[in-house]
Amino acid sequence: MKSHIRWQRALAFVLVLLVVVTAIPATTPAPIVEAQSLPWRDKGTPFGVVATLGNRVREDEIPKAIQLMREAGVQWQREEIFWDQVQKVPNGPFRWDGNESGFYNYDYAIGAQAAAGINVLGLLDYNPAWFKGRNPTPDEWIEDWGDFVYAAVARYGRERGWVKYWELWNEPNLETSGYQSGLYTPRDFVRLLQVGYAAAKAADPEAKIVMGGLVSIWSEPPSPYNYDYLTYLSIIGDLGAWNYVDIIALHPYRPDPPEGEIFKHQGTDSLSLRDELRLVDELLLKHGPKPIWLTEMGWPSHQGAYSVSEDAQAFFLVRTYILAISHPSVEKIFWYDLRNDTAPDALYHRPYFSNENPQFHYGMVRRTYPLNVDDVNLRKPALVAYRTMTDMLAGLWLNSVLAENDRPDWPGVYWYRFTSDARRVDVLWRTESAVPVKQIACGCREALVRNWNGDVEALIYTYDGNISLRLNDPGAPVYVEYDPLPARDGEYFETTGHTIRGTFRDFWYGNGGVERFGYPLTEELLIADGGGRPRVVQYFERARFEHYPESSNPNLKVVLSRIGETMLQRQGIDWTKLPRIRSAPDSCRFFADIGHAICPPFLAVWEQYGGL
Repeated sequence: MKSHIRWQRALAFVLVLLVVVTAIPATTPAPIVEAQSLPWRDKGTPFGVVATLGNRVREDEIPKAIQLMREAGVQWQREEIFWDQVQKVPNGPFRWDGNESGFYNYDYAIGAQAAAGINVLGLLDYNPAWFKGRNPTPDEWIEDWGDFVYAAVARYGRERGWVKYWELWNEPNLETSGYQSGLYTPRDFVRLLQVGYAAAKAADPEAKIVMGGLVSIWSEPPSPYNYDYLTYLSIIGDLGAWNYVDIIALHPYRPDPPEGEIFKHQGTDSLSLRDELRLVDELLLKHGPKPIWLTEMGWPSHQGAYSVSEDAQAFFLVRTYILAISHPSVEKIFWYDLRNDTAPDALYHRPYFSNENPQFHYGMVRRTYPLNVDDVNLRKPALVAYRTMTDMLAGLWLNSVLAENDRPDWPGVYWYRFTSDARRVDVLWRTESAVPVKQIACGCREALVRNWNGDVEALIYTYDGNISLRLNDPGAPVYVEYDPLPARDGEYFETTGHTIRGTFRDFWYGNGGVERFGYPLTEELLIADGGGRPRVVQYFERARFEHYPESSNPNLKVVLSRIGETMLQRQGIDWTKLPRIRSAPDSCRFFADIGHAICPPFLAVWEQYGGL
């Protein structure tokens, strides 16, 4: 029996339940929801990314891409499955294991992510191979579409249990992926959702259907074939699209910062990201509450119009996630994308690169061949920011919005508090030029202040439960963790309230202990090394330990950080360019190779704690 017979029976059953006819209900809008507020959605795993491994990463490099995602703390990845790559002829067999080029092996790509603990959102899209270059009506391929959806959902959902969430189509409100791909009207897209919904539910009753992501249009006026997503969402809502999806997907790209306001072409007022989400909420109140997933969002770091710097890209990333998580209807955010793209026709081992093309600069890592995770030039600041964000916030829940540029005493400041049963972390940034120094009544014993990249900005001890916080860099998020928890498996020191464990504990005891290094001031922390790679460090009263597990020399697994050099760098001072001396008094120790000396009383203390 053909699969489309099975899903067509399910479609008929769904239609009976919905009290609709086979044709799309053009004149029967969805019922209006009377609720005055929308539910707070599940935000337990909000951190997603678009990597599209099967289509964009050759099989031999997929493990490296997954390693980067795990390093960054990615919880979800959107895996796009091209219909024209798995089925070549009508009613023909499906091939899921790729071809001789090393691409389109969805079995391997999805299975490897599932094994790594990364949740997969499956994206099914575009019309079939046998209609490429033609302009068929949906009637000519809609049943085949149902077969494709059924086959994919049955394989990766019901049979293997790897994928339970399925996004149907991509950006149908654009001419290129809507009109030019066989969806000539919004009604055609609703029909595609209707058929896909029935096929997916027949293949796997546990499947959840995500509406194909609708993209924002701000750079050009909408046309008969291009709709801004707010307009398109309203149209398909009136056509009954809500009946055929469990989740609404949006791609709210914008040229300005996420808190900024842009004018669109429908005569609306200027809109911030928050404003746009509130307008979507109005449609949810009209047609029925649904969770919102932002299945694409990002900024390119190219050189040219509407570009941002790599640092700004990193800052916008964190701020977008925080703003979206703090909106009740939003559940997940997928950053676009993991790696800078290359031209579609470029050889994989010879990626095409252009500084001016924005499409090549959305990634969190740069485009290289081979994909070498140890390359010090691979990671962009965005990956470091993403990793720090997930390290600080995964497992926490938004507790409160304390400021959102709406407090006269905190002008231009955005301030959000995340908590769990045992942790409390604030995220703050400023957009105004004035540098505020603010008092926070934390009720804490200590506060660890960390920059967007994980670096420790300050460790503040309090005597009255209050701290003073200075937001130095405009736009740069800062994390403040109050009374960080000691590790459960470490040796606890009541003097400072912190622990040491594992390799650091062995090194501490074996090289002088408290007399040389002092007590631990922090727990182990994840920061970025010079190339953005993750590095575990721990601060002590007189040292910072750095862990180098990759070192082949057992004596160099733990290295003492050059804190003095780090402090000078923060002040913009290059010590190698400071004035040098040619000699020093006999009471000093002179280092001829660098032209500097240590003299009393610092010399005695330096030697007491180990010297070189």
